[in-house]
Amino acid sequence: MKTSKQKLNEQYQRVPTIQMPKGSPTPDQIRQRAHDIYVARGGANGMALNDWLMAEQELKLKREL
Repeated sequence: MKTSKQKLNEQYQRVPTIQMPKGSPTPDQIRQRAHDIYVARGGANGMALNDWLMAEQELKLKREL
C-alpha cells in the first residue's frame, strides 16, 4: 500500500515542465524589473500585476532589439 507521500510524488512526476521560449526573460529577471518599477513609482501598493506585466513587456522588447 502506498503512502500519501508516495502518491503525491507520483502525481508531481506526471506534471509536465514548462519550457520558456529561447530569449524570454526569466521570472527572476521580471521580478527584479517589476520591483524597480514599484520603487520608481514610489512604492504604492496595489499595482503588482501591472508592474509585472510592464516589466515582462520591457524585457521582451529589449531582447528583440
